[in-house]
Amino acid sequence: MLERGIARGDVGPDTDVRAAATLVAAPLIFRLIGELELPDARFVDSLVDLVARAAGTGG
Repeated sequence: MLERGIARGDVGPDTDVRAAATLVAAPLIFRLIGELELPDARFVDSLVDLVARAAGTGG
């Protein structure tokens, strides 16, 4: 998805796709293993919003 976003200009061209994937996965894994909780929809929505803003073009 990020690579398609880069091609469309929705995601910054210098975005490290692998690092962005880690930014998504790590909090979910921590929520499951570290906090022993299932990530709820609100948590996932917030996470997606944060990553989208970080990877966006800024425009």
